[in-house]
Amino acid sequence: MAIDGIQTTRVDGSRKLRADEARVVLRLPDPVAWCGPVLVALGLCFVLFGGADSDLRSADARIGLAASTAFSPLGQVFGQWQPDVWPLRVALSRLLFFTQEPGRPESGTVLWPSAVAGMVAGWIVARRLIEAGKIRMSLIFGFAWFGSVAMLDHSSSAGLDLVTGLATIAAIDRLLNGASDWKTGIWAALAFLSGGWPPLVLLVMAILVLGRREADFSYRLILPPVIASSAWLAWTIKVGSIEAAAAALAWPLTQKPDWTLGVEVFLLALPLAPFALLMLSPSLRKTVRENGSGLVLDWLQLGVAAMIGGTIIPGLATVCRTVALVGILVAAAAALEAAWSGVLYPRTRRLFLGTVLTLTAAWMVVALYGGFIMTVAMPYYRPLGVVVVVMSVAVFGLVWRAVETRSARRSVAAMLLMTVCLKLVHWGYYTPEWNYRHGQGPWGRAIGQWILPNWTLYTIHDWPEDLAWAIGRPMQQLHSPQHIEYPVTPESRHALLLESEFDNWPANAPKLTKVATFHDQDGRKRILARTAGVLYTHSGRIFSRVPPAE
Repeated sequence: MAIDGIQTTRVDGSRKLRADEARVVLRLPDPVAWCGPVLVALGLCFVLFGGADSDLRSADARIGLAASTAFSPLGQVFGQWQPDVWPLRVALSRLLFFTQEPGRPESGTVLWPSAVAGMVAGWIVARRLIEAGKIRMSLIFGFAWFGSVAMLDHSSSAGLDLVTGLATIAAIDRLLNGASDWKTGIWAALAFLSGGWPPLVLLVMAILVLGRREADFSYRLILPPVIASSAWLAWTIKVGSIEAAAAALAWPLTQKPDWTLGVEVFLLALPLAPFALLMLSPSLRKTVRENGSGLVLDWLQLGVAAMIGGTIIPGLATVCRTVALVGILVAAAAALEAAWSGVLYPRTRRLFLGTVLTLTAAWMVVALYGGFIMTVAMPYYRPLGVVVVVMSVAVFGLVWRAVETRSARRSVAAMLLMTVCLKLVHWGYYTPEWNYRHGQGPWGRAIGQWILPNWTLYTIHDWPEDLAWAIGRPMQQLHSPQHIEYPVTPESRHALLLESEFDNWPANAPKLTKVATFHDQDGRKRILARTAGVLYTHSGRIFSRVPPAE
């Protein structure tokens, strides 16, 4: 058979026909797309997780007590106007107060608005860094801000008003973006309604420090806070009195200058605050400026100005703490980002490693001692102590390896891991120990269980606000013991007294019957007593009849 007519094709030996040898290329999403969700997750883990577990302290309890009464232009505690409790802060807590069971106030009524405000404030600053193309810096700032002592505590007793701080930071952020418009003015108006005139003074300082034509004074910026202040003044005079309005406006001027403001802000910015000191190096500031991070220097400048203004000018310390905190942590994030990128000069690099070693040594002392206490002396905290010790050893191992290999990236990773350890210790150990040993919650709840919800508790002198909040009952202060019977009704009334007040109760006042005796953490006695008469429930049903005291 002839095969002359058959044509054969030549196979190219260099061609690969195996499908399993094909290379698959995975493309990661644009960093701008995933950086925002990561920051939100950091805020949820560091700030909102366990954000309402702590019992209230005095400053937060005043807000809670004011939110449990009728809404007014100024907060009312024990029936008296409070010049430092402004309406916006009370309004946010009052919205949550309506969602709770009557007679059972929870700390989240006050702590949730503060926690959410702190989270949003950090997100505003981080979003601006993302828009400037500083993805890595924004992530490090998220760890620094959300993992700081200030955000873990987020209480007014720490000297922070995060609701006012949020409005102030949002207004400054728009000024840094060159927007002196209606939105900036609305944020300024909200800052006034939550903190009075000190935030407006700080905004004026920010405009003067920045010195930018596009971020100068304008009618769109000035008009909203003028309208808000005028409406608040008219409302206060109508509901209260002109004296109450004058007391609220003059209250900041009655405060003493806070000469330790810088130290306080530095402690609130731990554990990453020491890296902000590296910005004292001219070479690092030059590197940051050349990398196009002018936003970092602007916030650092504003933070220093806020720190100076809050130290000298009375009444500005509270709102200046938040702005100064942003300035310090943005500077710390810039220093850590420069170390990660490897652009530090040799001298600044040595200072960076020295700071890392100092922080690691201090943390290891605290972690090992605390871990020993939690695992040996307090078996209840043993699992937490084991986890903290293991993570702290990992921090030490990363730093040790970083020093051996002169790797700044390992040092940065170790510092970020240390912020996670701090969150675990604060959530798992510090908060429950504070609630049990130092907070007024156990004593207040013990008193409250003897009184039905919505029964008014009368007092002769001012009790601590956090104790009154923990009792969870309306409290009214009497001008004298005789006033407990007015208005005259057949109802029996409860009174919370000191032992000396009960023993020296006037003979011409209604007689009291002792209900229970309580001892506070210092061993002092608190007497719960009531007058003769009928006890009514909330529905009007007679609960019991109290015979006259012998």
